Amino acid sequence: MRNILRLMLLIPVFFTLLSFNVSGKEAVGKISFYVGRVFVIPAGTTELAMATFNKPLFAGDKIETKKESRCEITLATGDVIRVDANSLFTLEIVEMSGKSVKTESSLQQGKVWNNIKKIFTDEGSFKVKSPSAVIAVRGTIYRVDANPDSTTDVKVYDGEVAVTPYSPGMGQGAAPPQQPGVQKPQQVAPPQQVSGPQEVSVETWMEIVKAQQQILVRPNGTFQRSEFNLEEDAKSDWVQWNLKRDQLLEEQR
Repeated sequence: MRNILRLMLLIPVFFTLLSFNVSGKEAVGKISFYVGRVFVIPAGTTELAMATFNKPLFAGDKIETKKESRCEITLATGDVIRVDANSLFTLEIVEMSGKSVKTESSLQQGKVWNNIKKIFTDEGSFKVKSPSAVIAVRGTIYRVDANPDSTTDVKVYDGEVAVTPYSPGMGQGAAPPQQPGVQKPQQVAPPQQVSGPQEVSVETWMEIVKAQQQILVRPNGTFQRSEFNLEEDAKSDWVQWNLKRDQLLEEQR
């Protein structure tokens, strides 16, 4: 009887481990929930694979959501990322070494909501790149909108994030996809010359954005920071859905 009870207790553990390890290749996460038409583009391919519950995800995989679709990703670290409709999101790096966790991803377009557990080591990091900004956190709840005009809007709900302008030359990853909005500022010569001092200080340009604050980062590196109204913000269906999912997540943790 004891052996049977032990076996019953081990079965859930087995299937949890199996969802993160398929065909000997280590998964960095899985699709824990989705609605509508959600596709996975495996790393190094252009093939669209329909999302399924507990579908394993690997470094380099892209998530593409269509109209009226959403997706929740649970990383092997326990962190949760949710992708809104009409978005393209890439899991680039998820590395775990002892207590140190390093995660990097990119949002080419659309919206993501991140619920990140506290990172306790100096070597650990969680970064999201957009066409105009890099957002780094050490444990917080926040959202990132990569807008059609190549601006990036970041709203923080808990904790704080560090925001810097995106600069491929700083070694922050591959350049974002080319978009008309990114090219327009480069065609105006005078602003490029005037912003010279700003480029010099780009490595030290960092804004700490705290709870109930937002920052809008433009393609040319300028930004605007302000507070936002939580009650007004909560009227959004996207925000309401995430708050409910976060509540369920806290109950499970």
